[in-house]
Amino acid sequence: MFAVLVRHADPVAGGTDPGLSPAGQRRAATLAKMLKDAGIEAIFTSELRRTKETAASLASLLSITPTVIADDPAVAANQIRAAKRVLVIGHTNTVPPIIKALGGPANVVIGATEFDRLLVLRVPANGAESLLVLRYGV
Repeated sequence: MFAVLVRHADPVAGGTDPGLSPAGQRRAATLAKMLKDAGIEAIFTSELRRTKETAASLASLLSITPTVIADDPAVAANQIRAAKRVLVIGHTNTVPPIIKALGGPANVVIGATEFDRLLVLRVPANGAESLLVLRYGV
């Protein structure tokens, strides 16, 4: 199983549920272009607008309806494991615990101003997991 995990793209400033800024919209488009041929079978977002907007371009390209992921990392991990290749779009405080719940490293940190982290977690049926940390977008 492969999970691609990202923090949502750059939001506009202010508000309790902001959408994406122009830079965030460009980053989301870049993410869609990067992952369109990656075999993504499921897309998970939080309930917040900025994660849903980050997912929208790829979801449209792949004709996938994103699913709102559970707040509990263990439950979220079970949702993710139901597919072979997934994209998870979360937040600085949700992506690292989901990685840990999937068996990945517990020391992942996403900074408050980091919108370009792209983490690819390989979780084999048996054996050790591996985490590839990349950056993408503007």
